[in-house]
Amino acid sequence: MDNCAVLSQTHVMYALASDPRVSGGSVFSIQNSSWSAPSIEYYESACVFEDVVVDGGSVLQIVSSTFRLGFAMLIANTLTVTDGSWLVHRDNEFCTAYVVYVAKENSVAFRDWSVWSIIDNNFTYGSFLSFTGKTSKWSLSSDTHPIVYGVCNEIRGSPVTNYEEELNIGAPVTVLDCGACTVYAMCFAARTSSISGCACVCAAGGYGDTCLPAAVPDGLGPLPLPDAKDTEVRCVHGGSISSVDYPDPGVRGLCFVNVTFTATILLDLSYFNAPEQTVNITLLQCVLMGLSIRGSGARVHVNVTSSLLDSGALEFESGFGSRYQILVVGSTFVTTSGHAIAFLEFFPGKNSTLQLLDNSIEGNSYAVYFSDAVVFDGGGIVVKGNTLRTIENDGVESSVYAYAVDVNNGGYFDLENNTMSAANGLYLNGDTTVSSAGLLRVADCNFVGRKRFLNSALLYLDGFVTLQGGARWRVEGNNMRAASLIGMPNSLYEIQLSGSGTTVALARNRQLDSRIPFVNYFLVSIVVMLPAQFVFGCNLQGEKEASYDGVFPEEVMVFRCGTCNDDAACYMPGTESVDRSLCLCRCRDGWHGASCLPFEVPDTVVPPLPERAVDGDTSCVVNQTLTSLTLNMWKTHHCVLGVTFSGVDAALTFSFDSMPLHLPINITLTWCTFREGAALEFVGGAESAESAGVLIRVSQTVMRSSVVVFALALPQHCDIAVTEVDAVQSSILFWPDSVSKRLSVVTLDNVELTASSLLVGNVNAHASKYGGFGLYSTGTLKLVDGSSLYVRYCSFDGYTHMFHVNILNASDHSVFALLNNTMSSGKSFLFQCLDFSVSDHSVLRVVGNCGSVSHAIFADDSWTVEESSWLDWRDNYVGVGAMFHESESTFFTIDGSSVVTLTGCRMGLTGLSQPLLSQADAGYRFFAGCLTVAGRVLTTAAELALHGITDVTTVAACGECTRDGDCFAPLTTAVVDCNCRCAAGGHGDVCVPAPVPAGPPPPPLPPLPPPPVPPVGECISDMVYPEVAQSVGSGLSWLCYRNVTFSGGGMSLTVLVGAMTGDFANVTFDGCTWRDGAVLLLLGNAYAAVGSLKIVVTGNTFIDALLSPVGVFPPRTNITISGNRFTVTRLIPRSGLGLMGPSCVAMNGLAISNNSAVVLRWCDLFGGRRG
Repeated sequence: MDNCAVLSQTHVMYALASDPRVSGGSVFSIQNSSWSAPSIEYYESACVFEDVVVDGGSVLQIVSSTFRLGFAMLIANTLTVTDGSWLVHRDNEFCTAYVVYVAKENSVAFRDWSVWSIIDNNFTYGSFLSFTGKTSKWSLSSDTHPIVYGVCNEIRGSPVTNYEEELNIGAPVTVLDCGACTVYAMCFAARTSSISGCACVCAAGGYGDTCLPAAVPDGLGPLPLPDAKDTEVRCVHGGSISSVDYPDPGVRGLCFVNVTFTATILLDLSYFNAPEQTVNITLLQCVLMGLSIRGSGARVHVNVTSSLLDSGALEFESGFGSRYQILVVGSTFVTTSGHAIAFLEFFPGKNSTLQLLDNSIEGNSYAVYFSDAVVFDGGGIVVKGNTLRTIENDGVESSVYAYAVDVNNGGYFDLENNTMSAANGLYLNGDTTVSSAGLLRVADCNFVGRKRFLNSALLYLDGFVTLQGGARWRVEGNNMRAASLIGMPNSLYEIQLSGSGTTVALARNRQLDSRIPFVNYFLVSIVVMLPAQFVFGCNLQGEKEASYDGVFPEEVMVFRCGTCNDDAACYMPGTESVDRSLCLCRCRDGWHGASCLPFEVPDTVVPPLPERAVDGDTSCVVNQTLTSLTLNMWKTHHCVLGVTFSGVDAALTFSFDSMPLHLPINITLTWCTFREGAALEFVGGAESAESAGVLIRVSQTVMRSSVVVFALALPQHCDIAVTEVDAVQSSILFWPDSVSKRLSVVTLDNVELTASSLLVGNVNAHASKYGGFGLYSTGTLKLVDGSSLYVRYCSFDGYTHMFHVNILNASDHSVFALLNNTMSSGKSFLFQCLDFSVSDHSVLRVVGNCGSVSHAIFADDSWTVEESSWLDWRDNYVGVGAMFHESESTFFTIDGSSVVTLTGCRMGLTGLSQPLLSQADAGYRFFAGCLTVAGRVLTTAAELALHGITDVTTVAACGECTRDGDCFAPLTTAVVDCNCRCAAGGHGDVCVPAPVPAGPPPPPLPPLPPPPVPPVGECISDMVYPEVAQSVGSGLSWLCYRNVTFSGGGMSLTVLVGAMTGDFANVTFDGCTWRDGAVLLLLGNAYAAVGSLKIVVTGNTFIDALLSPVGVFPPRTNITISGNRFTVTRLIPRSGLGLMGPSCVAMNGLAISNNSAVVLRWCDLFGGRRG
């Protein structure tokens, strides 16, 4: 095979079941050819055979060819060379993982003075692995004695010296210097009489330059490749493309100018067949949806300038040749992928440069990501002038992440003048080595860490740091907020300095707050072996110089501000002299910048980012069933009508970072169905983007085990409404990675609303599996700049919490409101996990909610209300549950300008064991009153205090309204007939500081009201009672129900003993039927205004229903439960009572005293299952 150029995706010669045999003095030769087969699938090869045999004095040779392959050049089950035969690899370039891959173990055999010659080959990176090996690993069997010659071979720019370590050859190799020649290495010895210099002199029967055993056919020999003079860079100007074709032979580059890519593009440099040329890849003012550039070991120049990427990532893979150059400048990469720019199994050649300059780079977890150790042998990395942000908030995100760093022989790793926001700035997740005059530098950066993580650091070291042989490490001129300068929390790691000229300088850094340590590592972590130096000085915490006590060992040189330290001020290898009076460096020739650095970053003047044509199509996707849908985000109108999305892959995702936010955006979804894990996702960015307005309407939607997700910082001026949703959820499916998995209808993942509103209204949701949250907010929920979040007129059945909120921050005239919602059962309307903060004229409202829940508000951590803000907790009904749940960590702080209102609520108890307000500044206002606790209305401060409600400044009377207690006072002018009159900037019925979202009206009330209470001596008889939750007894002395049927999970009849009056009070339930989840609750109250109380429950039938007397009953109470029949097959839930299994009668805190009795007799109990 001679003079062939072959381009194949996978194979060139494929004969899996064949056994090629070269025998009887034959020759098999591949020469003067170029093969490209870049498949990176394991066990795929350019040549595939079963058993390869070369015997009988024959030759198998591969010479003067180029192979750009994925996995291997040759795969065989066995390889046998015998009878004085010759295997030759000479003058080739191999860009592949393996040259010869023998699948069967110990199946390479050389016998009978057979020879393998490996001469003048160049081994570089393939596209499968990060190394090139001559063979798969093999060892010798007892009957094989190979003769292997290695002459003048090169691997990745360096001479091959150890053939076992570098090329996986498991046999002794005779290594000859370049230019040294012997008959056995250079010629087919059996047909060679002698060698003259390096020229073989053939004996009889020897042919060609190397005395081959068979004649060389006429006409063979190297010929020029077609279009050999075609060495220009091919360019594409303008337009849209979705793929890039393979380049023609000789083409040495591609350029794209003002091109919009509509799909992810892979540029595999192994397809470029331009020997000895530098491959040039240029993208100018392009729009990308993901670009991967895969190296082949060839030298390459990559230039990405003024380009946009808003999905996918920019990725560099595999090996790049020596002296390569990568420049990414003036571009914007904003993506929700794990990383925005990544270097994957990236192995730079010697004296190469990578520069990221003046870009805006934002990724989900990492802005810039190196998956493997970054090794720079000469040359280096400069990351300068960029904005580097991450989105997630899990504590491991980094602006720049590298597995490890090894900088040597004058190489450098420089982060300079970047603005960074993440949990960490530069995260080195492995051992770091700087040696032989290498430089690691972090300078003049502004870094904002994560306040919730105490180990945020500008430079985070998760491994050993070794500096030696004149290495330099400089951290200078940086500003940090909510972060340490350096973090190394594991005391097992060390920073080790050794050797002359080795210097660490940490100087002129400033920490803008002092909540966390300036440096976060252990004293024992620093080891300085003289004459190496470690200098530290003029570092500030706020306006004061940082304390160094107990931070450094004695070997560290500490200096104060005002002192000019040469090593801190200047990079001394490049410094001629230091002017200590001005602390200025005078540089030697060839050194650069104010500090005399070994590299120079060119000033960049770049064109503006590309203008993208906006799709003005306003048509709708209508009446389809889809398992996936990919939308063009760069348009202003999105309309989906009557579409069904089915399955976990059917995520309909709207990414705001990919939208033309400078124009108004309209997104409408109506009459759609999401089922079986399908998700509707709205994804923002790390910061709230400027926008001309975003209108989102999701209405009349059906959801079955699916979720609506809002994630991250949404654009400014969003108007969002999710209304009239019918949801049934029976399983938790794997929704997007950025979202915590929980049975919920709406999930908010680190959402930030800025000058925006979000309404969730008229949602009817049922969970068949207990434990979910109707709405679930993970991370931090931020409402700023006049934003509002409303949940109103919703109904939740089977959920643990209506709204589970991790952290809430409402500030700058914002509103958070839960209004007029219902829950059939559960633990709370509002669950607080961590901090709640309401500040700067903001409002938090929990008003008009109703349900048989354990607590209205479950407070599990600190609350802060300040700067003229208002907590409005009015008119909630929790049945026999409590208004509050407070844990040991709950701490409630209110300043002197803020207000709390707690009125009109009905509950079984307050739930307070200590004062509600933990800390209150002078001038605060607390309005409380008209509270019904266990049926009794609290009207005085003493009654409120008896139930734990203390520090009340105004006791509110029922039916009375005040400007300060019933309205947001700063924006209210007056109250007329309990209606708030708003000032300018006030909105809605209570004059809140942000607009109230418009939405559908409340659902109609139930059509069948409960029957009126009968006169004394008469009974409600012979009827089916409506399925409602009702409390009875207020102001009565007589209650009687005879032959009444109560049924359904929504049926809960509560007898409020505390609300009854009279000298003799009687309650009778005679011959009634209770079934299908109905609950009869007898709620005691020791302070009931009755002389005596008689309760009789007789002749009733309970079928999967519950009788529950609870609480403390007044003196002279007689309760008789007799002649009833109970059949229970399942657990019947009851608010405020945690039952472990099915029960017939459930009592909680039942107490009687002073001439009282409880009698239970002649009852039949039947359990549907054990327990």
